This record gives sequence, structure tokens and C-alpha cells, in this order.
Amino acid sequence: MRAIFRFSNGVKSVNEIVDILKNGGVVEIPTDTVNGLICDYYNKSAEEEIFRIKKRSKEKILSIFVGSIGDVEKITPVSERQKKCLERVWPGKVTCVLKKDIGGFRIPNDKFILELLEKFGGPLLQTSANISGELPIGGLPSTVVDISGDRLEIIREGAVLGEELQKICDMIS
Repeated sequence: MRAIFRFSNGVKSVNEIVDILKNGGVVEIPTDTVNGLICDYYNKSAEEEIFRIKKRSKEKILSIFVGSIGDVEKITPVSERQKKCLERVWPGKVTCVLKKDIGGFRIPNDKFILELLEKFGGPLLQTSANISGELPIGGLPSTVVDISGDRLEIIREGAVLGEELQKICDMIS
């Protein structure tokens, strides 16, 4: 069992967090929405640790922080329509599902996390730091939308109004 490292408890620099992540650790950090847990997207034992910490059902897929649309394309194809939508809502407080069996992607509007993503050099699995079923710590969670089909579907309304996102995506179609 690994310890969870909290940004506020002595971890001070991006480089320290990168070292923890590269060594399979899970880190709690503030984000532009709520406090979150992050780990290396490609490290399955770190992913398991997030599920354990949160007491989260394995059926609930974790979201993914990325630094660019190009990073998304390394994981799953992005259609031209999806790309146009992503360009309009990122960076920001919108998590976008592009394919049903992969977690939603988000480029946060947070200088610290963007620097972390750049120095880490890859995607990060992420989720809110609360125990599943409890309220998240911090502000409002991101709004989660499914753009895998022909129409935008609001999965969870959060920091950005679904109505606002619907208008943005309707302009693209």
C-alpha cells in the first residue's frame, strides 16, 4: 500500500510531484475546480490505489488530464467535429468524453497543472479527492459532456452551464 502525497503537506515543487508520479505515487493537488487525486495514466497499480483511496467502484472510469489535443490523439482518435468543440472549451472546466470506454479528457485552466503535465510528459489519471458519494472539496466540479455521438450530451453539470456548452457545440454542427 502506497501513501498518498498531498501538495499542501510538504510537497512544494512541480519536480517533486513529477518524481512521485514517475515512482507510481498518487498525489492530491488543488485544481481549477475541486481538489483532485492524480497519477500516471499508464501506471495500473497507481490507478488501483486511486480506486482504493476513494472507495470508488471500478465500473466508474477515471478522467484524464492532458496538455493538448495532440495528447488526446495519442490515446484515441479525435474527429474534426470533436476537435472543433475541444478547441472552444479548453483549457477550462469541461471534461469531454470522446469514446464511451475511455474516461473523459480535460485540459485544466491552471498554470501549475499545465506545467506539471509538461514536465511529467504524459497524461494523468485524475478524479476528485473526496471519498465516492461524498461532496468534493473546493469549488464546483467540471462539467462532463459526451461528444462521442452526433449531439452533445450533458453527463454532469458543474462549473460550466450545460446550456452554454450546448450553444458552443451547436455553432460547430
